[in-house]
Amino acid sequence: MDGHAEMKAVSESLSPYTAVSQVRATFHTVRLYLLTFLLLIGSLDASAQKVAVVLSGGGAKGIAHVGVLRALEEHNIPIDYIVGTSMGGIVGSLYAAGYSPAEIEYLVNTEAFQLWAAGKPEQNYLYNFAAPDTNPSLLKLHVAIDSTLQARLTSNIVNDASLNFALAQLMAQPAARANYNFDKLMVPFRCVAADIYTQQQVILREGQLADAVRATLTVPLFFRAIRINRRLLYDGGLYNNFPVDVAQREFDPDIIIGVNVSSKVYKEYPYGEDEFDLAHTLMYAMMSNSDSSALGKNGIYLQPDIGNLTSLDFKNVEELFTAGYDEAMKKMELIRQRIQRRSSPEGLTRKREQFRNGFKNLAFEDIEIRGLAKENEKSYVRKFFRKENTDYSIQEVKTGYFRLASANNFRNLYPTFQYNAATQKYKLLLDLQKEEDLKLSVGGVLASRPIDNIFAGLEYNLLGRRLYTLSASFNTGRFYQAANVRTRVDVPARHPFYLEPAFTYNNWNYLSTTGFLLERNKLPFIEQTDRSYALNLGITNSYKDKLVLSTAFAQTIDRYSNRFTIVNTDTLDKTYFNAFTSALTFRRGNLNRKQYASAGREFSSSVRYINGTEKYEPGSTAFSQRKTMQEHEWLRLKLSYERYIGEGAHRFGYLLEGVVSSQPFFQNYRASVIAAPAFTPLSDSKTLFLDNFRSHQYAAGGLRYIYLLSNRFEVRTEGYVFQPYKPLQQDADQRPYYGSTFTGTGLIGNASVVYHSLLGPVALNLNYYSDDSKRWGVLFHLGYLLFQDRALD
Repeated sequence: MDGHAEMKAVSESLSPYTAVSQVRATFHTVRLYLLTFLLLIGSLDASAQKVAVVLSGGGAKGIAHVGVLRALEEHNIPIDYIVGTSMGGIVGSLYAAGYSPAEIEYLVNTEAFQLWAAGKPEQNYLYNFAAPDTNPSLLKLHVAIDSTLQARLTSNIVNDASLNFALAQLMAQPAARANYNFDKLMVPFRCVAADIYTQQQVILREGQLADAVRATLTVPLFFRAIRINRRLLYDGGLYNNFPVDVAQREFDPDIIIGVNVSSKVYKEYPYGEDEFDLAHTLMYAMMSNSDSSALGKNGIYLQPDIGNLTSLDFKNVEELFTAGYDEAMKKMELIRQRIQRRSSPEGLTRKREQFRNGFKNLAFEDIEIRGLAKENEKSYVRKFFRKENTDYSIQEVKTGYFRLASANNFRNLYPTFQYNAATQKYKLLLDLQKEEDLKLSVGGVLASRPIDNIFAGLEYNLLGRRLYTLSASFNTGRFYQAANVRTRVDVPARHPFYLEPAFTYNNWNYLSTTGFLLERNKLPFIEQTDRSYALNLGITNSYKDKLVLSTAFAQTIDRYSNRFTIVNTDTLDKTYFNAFTSALTFRRGNLNRKQYASAGREFSSSVRYINGTEKYEPGSTAFSQRKTMQEHEWLRLKLSYERYIGEGAHRFGYLLEGVVSSQPFFQNYRASVIAAPAFTPLSDSKTLFLDNFRSHQYAAGGLRYIYLLSNRFEVRTEGYVFQPYKPLQQDADQRPYYGSTFTGTGLIGNASVVYHSLLGPVALNLNYYSDDSKRWGVLFHLGYLLFQDRALD
């Protein structure tokens, strides 16, 4: 029997029930195998799922990205690739470099991060020895001395020295660990920059990680562009603010989680939402569209609710972080459905630790100076880095870098930490350029009282093994005129020092003026002129402090009335004082602003010896008409300490000041008061002549409270007590005498609103003085109310 017949015989021998049962059993077995096969295929597909996270630009709003990353990690969502632009590039690079979301959140909460964003160095790295003297300049113009006399405006608003070093320090070890290949970071990473000359995006895949991040956040006009592969690169948000396409082309992921914190999401014109606002209009003009549809059907789109926070609100870390975290949690069910694969906390921790265990200590074997052609110029720069041992520590490198940055004689100061695998040490490559030899600066102040002023400065530098600086500045206005000419030679020796001949001229006109609102003045007519021909020797041991020994010939001419009201026929008293003076002055510390400070500390002390001749010529308001001449000699000690404490919105500060002097009386009361030291804690009080706040010996102090409404906008209240040891008073014959001990207490109060604009402070002050000549006053000003020291200060 053949096989076919046999199968037929067997089938015919079976009953219908048996046949059906066997068919059912066979179908059940096939279905079981099929389901098992499908589950196996599904499991293989889930395990093969690759997830990319794309982070948009958006300035401070990009802090929300950190909250998203934390939510993803908490729910074991894998992150296989990460791509970012601008602030998204910063957060993405930190994550790819092995920093956890908790560590990134801590970093952006630190005061150091806030200072980097504002373009300011950390408090421990503030140096004032090589820094230029404070002046009221608002704008600097650099002029190259060549046949064309080309001028160059400063190309950036924010000083990037702090940010550049911070990125180099944060990214050096991860970049070296990955052998400068972004695919070999803990998470493969890409960021986007912009080439504005070819109007193309540039995808950064390799090289110095710090360079890539610095390029992607270079907002035009805010930060200097940096050069990568000979091309100047800017913020990637100019051409691709939401680089989903980059993630698709570079990594071909199965799922993309796109996080957009940018406000620019319109695909069509936003009718009814297009009101003009300068800041937002500029932002829209410089930023490409963030198109959510680019994610495709397998994409997951997150847009945190930032509320009214802006790209500059770096201090609102908690709200921004929470916004990102909440948005991720809102979409977490969808994320978990789309992404079935999980990343265990233990596995992620092990992966992060394994990557970070390969970091090499930041020990430096050499410093290479780039950008300076002459060897003597490079030698000058190297002197800022003190080499204690064979190698440089990161502390020595950082200290030297910020000392150099404070000198303000170089631009494009950019550090690169290059790893040498053979020696397992780093080399500091320091790129810099000399500022143009000639610098012009302008400034000024507009005010509600006739104290408006214009400032102009000129500076010429010549760099060799020493720095030679010739500078001149001028002030002109109805209230104040001044001039200053000096030559300074900086010698960066083991104990750096400078030698400085200087000429200073000041002229002050205190006029009786009537302001607005509560202001009613009753001030005497006083005009003061002083000149000083000085030689200064400055010495430092740490660049933080400055010890200055000075000697000078000083001349003062005071013209004044002895009563509050004068007529056209009156003539003024004149007091001439010619003196030789020597002083020893010590200063240490820095404040965060030239005026209206809210952070930092500053201490100064001085001892001054004065020996001179007073010559008095009486006017028509004098009681005595006798001309006199007499010799005076005295010693004066002055101490001052200003400090601010607190973080966040609430800041507290205090000022302490004291003077001890053996200064004698001059010919009459008015001349004695004019020559006496003054307590002037407010911007307004520096423009007033108040008898009750001048004395030969006094102690004074006060408290300040500042409430920061934003990075630039603040409300301030201040109160001070002035206590002379013995107040200066006059008798009926206009002769001076001392009042009773510890009488004559003076009080000063202030409430102000200040906005720190790019053109200096814009301030509205309400001031109170316990002085009969001026009780209440209102002062509005735009610009810095800053003045030179007087010849005998």
